[in-house]
Amino acid sequence: MFSIFEILALTTLCASVAQSEILTPCPLNDIVCFEKSINNALPQLLSEDKTLGVESSDPLKLDMIEADVPDVKLKIFSPITTGFKKCVAKNVKLSLDTLKLHLELDCPNLETTGKYDISGRLITLPIEGKGDFKISAGSYNIIIDGDLETVTGDDNKAYLSIKSFKLTYEATAPISFDFKNLFNGQKDLADGAIAFANKNWKQVSSLLQEPIWNKNMNKIISNINKYLMTESLDKIFLSS
Repeated sequence: MFSIFEILALTTLCASVAQSEILTPCPLNDIVCFEKSINNALPQLLSEDKTLGVESSDPLKLDMIEADVPDVKLKIFSPITTGFKKCVAKNVKLSLDTLKLHLELDCPNLETTGKYDISGRLITLPIEGKGDFKISAGSYNIIIDGDLETVTGDDNKAYLSIKSFKLTYEATAPISFDFKNLFNGQKDLADGAIAFANKNWKQVSSLLQEPIWNKNMNKIISNINKYLMTESLDKIFLSS
């Protein structure tokens, strides 16, 4: 049997959870309010919530990423990426009539660690090796154009969900590459390859980034969709 104090505490907790909001309600066409609401919500949207079955998006953990691009094959095992909670959303555009979403993310100081296996030619330089790695990105601009859909919940209310999306991304500051055990530990060759990658960071990132970003964002959007199913449209947007 619960005591009266335990019942009161449980009631208070349930009431607090029921009243909590991830996205601050905004007038339907108030994009300034909606952009501010997204930025305020990002740390929570990117956090783990075991009760909702939401995994963490920062740190973001994946099993494997495979980049099979011209001239080079790269496999990344158990990558962990941190820094997404520092991203800032801007230029947000939303249309519930056409179910379209556009937003840009400025993301400073993203870092990925894990293990790698690479072979082939990196632009003009032969490269091979396997071991630990760390990639530190100074700044990334990510543009997301999403197609939305409305989903009817168990309460017969309408909820938003991101059905599909297209990405555009660009590194806007130097990227530091650190791959251990290149060329089976031959220091001269390894140091030369790392120096080449760091000097040509923009070309290297352009070559390898597509499969990495797609895998990362698929996981992030999947997590965010689970959060979106906790707040119906009538709680996100105020009726005029």
